[in-house]
Amino acid sequence: MSISRTELKKFTSLNRKSKRKEHGLFIVEGEKNCLELLKSKVEIIKLYVSSRLIDRFPNGTECSLSSLDRISQLKNTSEVIAICKIPLNESYKNDEKPIIYVDSISDPGNLGSIIRSLDWFGYKHIFCSEDTVDAYNSKVVMSSMGSIFRINIHYREFEELRNEFIDFKVLITSLDGENINSSDLVNKSILVIGNESNGVSDNIKKQSATKIKIPGYGLAESLNASVATGIILYELSKITLQK
Repeated sequence: MSISRTELKKFTSLNRKSKRKEHGLFIVEGEKNCLELLKSKVEIIKLYVSSRLIDRFPNGTECSLSSLDRISQLKNTSEVIAICKIPLNESYKNDEKPIIYVDSISDPGNLGSIIRSLDWFGYKHIFCSEDTVDAYNSKVVMSSMGSIFRINIHYREFEELRNEFIDFKVLITSLDGENINSSDLVNKSILVIGNESNGVSDNIKKQSATKIKIPGYGLAESLNASVATGIILYELSKITLQK
């Protein structure tokens, strides 16, 4: 079966953030991601599958690889593609986890990996600056490996978030910060992950932030943003374990 011209035009436009926002839709590609999708609460509008995988996705619509290729946003065409509704966020008011805020993260792979780490450590929410890459970019979705279906993604300016959680301790990563192993980490914290090249923005540094660092023993200039996030989340997880 081929995809109608109207649907094709609409779905191919979802490679643009503005169109994802306009239609309230995003694309999920790949067998593993789509299997994770089926286990989630995310609403699927359309599910297109190649003949080879139709047995694994019996509720999908079988279509040709050439049709799938026209929708696919990846270099290598996926044999299963889902069109989904961007989910509404659940409330974070009663969440007892530290707040994770990503500041101007531009690399889709980094954001996807951070979302995956949050899922691993049992988080349900992430807060992003308005200029952070769109979480429903296909590369973010792919690199999250299905975790994006379980994490609520809130786009907020830091000042607004800070005013809402005025009694929370702000933590930022910095090479001249205190060793994370000796830092006084608390649940009521806002952990800020800075931009890959420039770090945490100046306006956030002014927010009476506590600088922390992950000690290194080699010659690398710095850690990848997503790797650093995973290490800090592990350290924060010890607070709950100690309780």
